[in-house]
Amino acid sequence: MNAQLERSIMPEEEKSPGDGRLIELTRTSQTNPMVRYQSIQKSFGDLQVIKGIDLDIFPGEKIALIGPSGSGKTTLGRMLMTLEEPSSGTITIEDEPLWQMELKGKLVRANEKHLRKMRGKVGMVFQHFNLFPHLTVLCNVTMAPRSVLGLSKEEAEDRAVMMLRKVGLEQKLHVYPSQLSGGQKQRVAIARALVMQPKVMVFDEVTSALDPELVGEVLSVIKEIALEGQMAMMLITHEMEFAREVADRVIFGAEGLIVEQGTPEELFRNPKSERLQAFLQRFL
Repeated sequence: MNAQLERSIMPEEEKSPGDGRLIELTRTSQTNPMVRYQSIQKSFGDLQVIKGIDLDIFPGEKIALIGPSGSGKTTLGRMLMTLEEPSSGTITIEDEPLWQMELKGKLVRANEKHLRKMRGKVGMVFQHFNLFPHLTVLCNVTMAPRSVLGLSKEEAEDRAVMMLRKVGLEQKLHVYPSQLSGGQKQRVAIARALVMQPKVMVFDEVTSALDPELVGEVLSVIKEIALEGQMAMMLITHEMEFAREVADRVIFGAEGLIVEQGTPEELFRNPKSERLQAFLQRFL
């Protein structure tokens, strides 16, 4: 974990594992969170999937979200990408509200212009690649920087080539998605997100749709990006060894709450809550 990140001292009666409370993590006063979730709740009809989560992600920090299916991990990522709106609570990116905006000195519901601006700070790679099949790899990667960022064709292509080189696909510029393996398609999707130069990247189970032999090539690319240390990352994953190697902090969620969190060493070697112990038995 980053040397600046340290566990705050809490009274023993507040430290009982598995009670759904967020374990407070603080940094020095000079470092503000890149992303802050405060009192977040989310319901889909009568089903409450997030029941009150507070979570800070600091600049350059890599966090891994682990937990059983249905625990709200993907919903947290989709909220950051403005694909889902919280039922209550606030999310800020660089101290600026995501779902609200200031108007005449008051916070009001964000309009599409504000959401578009905030969305530009976040990159997300999904389980499925969502590439345009009728466009080449280069066109898939340059579309967003040209249409959203207003880059010229030359600027967008220069940036795209650099990112495709980073994921090992510079030689595939002019082929179509149907000519790529699943792992290559996912690496194109990663390059497409990186080309927007986001402040924080969300990786949502990016290997779950891949054949087992292709998982390693995608995870190795993400590890290399993580080692550069520039972007904050939210890694939603069931790959425990990957979380152990890449994350600064691992967060275990269940039933819409954060149950336990800490360094990979703390969580994987000495899980405190019975729920986390039972969960890890399936993987480790």
